[in-house]
Amino acid sequence: MNQALQLMDSTAVLRHVRINAVDGERFGVVSAEGHRYWLKPAVGCLLQPAVGDSVLVSLAGDEGYILSVLERGQAQTAELRVAGDLCLSLPSGALSINVRDGVALDAGDALAVHAAQAVAHFCDAQLGVGMLKITGECAENHWLERNDHTLRHNEQAVRHSAEYGDSRRQVQGHEELSAGSLRQQVDKDWSLRGETLDLFADVTVAVGGERIKLG
Repeated sequence: MNQALQLMDSTAVLRHVRINAVDGERFGVVSAEGHRYWLKPAVGCLLQPAVGDSVLVSLAGDEGYILSVLERGQAQTAELRVAGDLCLSLPSGALSINVRDGVALDAGDALAVHAAQAVAHFCDAQLGVGMLKITGECAENHWLERNDHTLRHNEQAVRHSAEYGDSRRQVQGHEELSAGSLRQQVDKDWSLRGETLDLFADVTVAVGGERIKLG
C-alpha cells in the first residue's frame, strides 16, 4: 500500500516530444536535455503512435507514458488499439457511423448481432457462406428476377401452393412423382407425348369425352 501511495504521489511533468524510434510495444523519445525515454502508450491513448508523431507524454523520473498523439508525422492509416476486451455502452441515445469509403469488418472466429429490428439497403451485395442455417416464423421475398443454381435440392413442406402466370419445366434425366392422390384440371388443351406410354390401374381406368381418338 505504501508503495502504491508513493507512485501516486510522485511528481510528473508533461512534455511535447516527437517519437524517433520503436521497439515492440515501446516508443523512443528524446527530451530537450538529451535524455532517452522508452515509453508505452497509456491505456487511455487509443490512437496507436508511430515514428515521427508528435505526442504528449507524462514523465516521472526515468518512467513515463504516452498520453495522446498530438500530430501525425506523415499521412498513414490510423489505428485505435485497446488491450483486452472492449464494451461500448450507451445507456441512452443511438450510435451512428458515417463512412465515406466503406467499412471492412474482420470478426475473427464469431460475429453475433442481436436486434429487435434490422434494415439493410445495398445496391449490390455478395455473400459467400460455407454453411447457412435460417430459422424463423415467416419469410417474404419480392424479386423482379431470380435465378437459382444448385447441384442438389431437397425441399419439405406440410402444405405447398404455387401460382404461375406461365410455367415451363425441362428435365434432362429421370423424373418420378409419388402422391397419395393426384388431380389435374386443364381449361383448354392437354397433351402427352412420348416414345412409349404405359397406363396401369389396380381397379379402373376411365376415359370420357365427347370425342375419343386413339391411334
